[in-house]
Amino acid sequence: MQITHLSLRNFRNYRELELALAPGTTLFYGPNAAGKTSLLEAVFYLATTRSPRASADRELINWEASGDLGIAPFTRLVAQATRRAPAGQPEPLLIELVVQRRQDAAGTLLPTTQKTIRINRRPRRAIDLVGQLRVVLFTPLDIELLTGPPADRRHWLDVMLSQLDGRYVRALAEYQKAVLQRNALLRSWRDGPRPRPDEMRRQISYWDEQLATHGATILAARRAAIQELAALGAPIHRDIAGVPHTLRIDYAATVAAPPQADRAALQESIARQLQSGLRDDLDRGQTLVGPHRDDVICSLDGVDIGVYGSRGQQRSLTLALKLAEAELMRARTGDAPILLLDDILSELDAARRAHLLQFIDRPGQQTLMTATDLADFDPSFLTQINRARVEHGRVL
Repeated sequence: MQITHLSLRNFRNYRELELALAPGTTLFYGPNAAGKTSLLEAVFYLATTRSPRASADRELINWEASGDLGIAPFTRLVAQATRRAPAGQPEPLLIELVVQRRQDAAGTLLPTTQKTIRINRRPRRAIDLVGQLRVVLFTPLDIELLTGPPADRRHWLDVMLSQLDGRYVRALAEYQKAVLQRNALLRSWRDGPRPRPDEMRRQISYWDEQLATHGATILAARRAAIQELAALGAPIHRDIAGVPHTLRIDYAATVAAPPQADRAALQESIARQLQSGLRDDLDRGQTLVGPHRDDVICSLDGVDIGVYGSRGQQRSLTLALKLAEAELMRARTGDAPILLLDDILSELDAARRAHLLQFIDRPGQQTLMTATDLADFDPSFLTQINRARVEHGRVL
C-alpha cells in the first residue's frame, strides 16, 4: 500500500500543496513549526478521519482561510493511492475529505464543522472510510504508551483494529453510544428519584443488550489481536533489546471469561456481569465492566514494564509494539501499512534507531518520516531514500 500523490488546501499552515510521493522511504526535514508533522497528520486523518493532534476538526483549517461568496472556510485533503486487491493485484484508490466550518443563516461562523467524504469519487460515510488506507503512526508521545493511562492503550488497539475490520469500527461506535446512554440513565437514577427495581431492570435492559452484543465483538477482536501482537513482538523486542527477556502481553479484561471463550460466551458473560453489578454501577453513576474499562499489560520476565521498567526498557518495548502492529497489519491483509514516523529518531538511542531504520528498509514498505535535521541518520541510509526540505508550509 502506498500513496502516490497528496493534495492539501488550507490544511494547517499549507495553503496549497501538490506533493508526489515515491515508493520506499521519504524523509521530510526542516525546522520546528515548518509543517513536517502536518503532512503525517494529513495522511493519518485520511486513513482514520481523526487527528492525532487536534481536539476539534476546525483546528485543521488554515487560520488565514476565509470564506468567499457565501462559502465558509474549509480544508480539503486528497490522496491518490494504490493498494493490494484481494486477488493480489494492485488497485487504485482515491480518497477526498473536506472539512468545512458551519455557519448560521446570517453567515456567522459556528464552532462546529461538517465533513464530506468521497472514496473513488463516490460519497461515503466516515465509518466507511476507516480501513481503506491503513497506517501506523509513531510519535514521541507514543513513548508514553506503556506508562500512560489505560485509555491510551485502548485507543491504540481501537485505531489498529478499526483499520483492519469494518465490523469492529461499527461495533465500537455502537458500544460507545450505548455506554454514554447507560451512564446517563444511571446518573439520573443516582441523583434523582429511583424507579422500582423491576422498572429499573426494564429500562436498562436495552442498553445492557447493546453493551453485551457489541462488547463481545470488541472483546473477542482485542483478545485475538493481543495474542498475535505477543507472538510478533517477542522476536522484534529480542532483537531491539539484545537480551533474551521473556515478553508477555496480556489483555486485562474487566469481564471475567475463560481465554478460550468464543463471542457467544463473551456476550453471555458481559450480560451476566452487567446485571449482577447494577447496584455498584448505580452508586458510581457509571458502567464499571466492559471493554471501555480494560487495559493491556506488558511484562518482561514477569515484571510489569509500564510500572517498574526503566526508561530504556519502556522505549524498547514501545518500539517493538509499534513494529509488531505493522507486522500484524501486513500479515492479516497481505499488504504493508504506511509507516508514519514523526521525529521519533530523536527519542531513540543509536541501537534502537538502527533497528528501526533496518525494519523500514523492506520491499513494499512506504514510510513517511520527519526530522529536524539529518544528523541522526547514517550517510549510507540517506543515499537510499527520498528527501524533501519543509519550510513555512512548503515542501521543497
